[in-house]
Amino acid sequence: MNTRSATPFDQDTPASSESRQYRPKLLFYHANAKGSGSAAQFECYAANSDQEGRFFVSMAPQRQVADEGQNATFDWKNKVVVKLGFGDLSAILLVLRGRTAELGDSKGLYHDSKTSTTIIRLTKQVEPYSGYAFELSRKSKEGNEAINRVRIVFSDIEAYGLACALEQSMGLIAFGDCMACR
Repeated sequence: MNTRSATPFDQDTPASSESRQYRPKLLFYHANAKGSGSAAQFECYAANSDQEGRFFVSMAPQRQVADEGQNATFDWKNKVVVKLGFGDLSAILLVLRGRTAELGDSKGLYHDSKTSTTIIRLTKQVEPYSGYAFELSRKSKEGNEAINRVRIVFSDIEAYGLACALEQSMGLIAFGDCMACR
């Protein structure tokens, strides 16, 4: 005879055969009164049998300042997007954890495709205020288009939280949501 009574936790616990659900996006909005702010989105995709795990980082410049009754808006149509793999994330964590001051020995990380080159920069800064300057810049290989560059400065608190989130996601990036990881 089973004398165990149900608890509120029983309803929320997924069965072992069900896939876990994760919140895959982390967003930072840094609007300012000058209209020169930016936003950054980190989106996690766990590894699976067909693909390596990865993060997509999208950054958009501020489009409009906040005014009466309306929040600031960002130009997501002209965003810069980059895919970060395990090695890229490891390098970013070295900076966020204070092991190095900049990505790629101050040169940044380069991602080259058929159509464009993207440079990822992350630097610990002290002046004018303490934080981490994160920048994506993309230059098209076709024509004389201008470089699309978006920069955001994470406060020390934001950088700490981002580092924790990225660190916790490394298992998903490396191994996916596998039963052995639970």
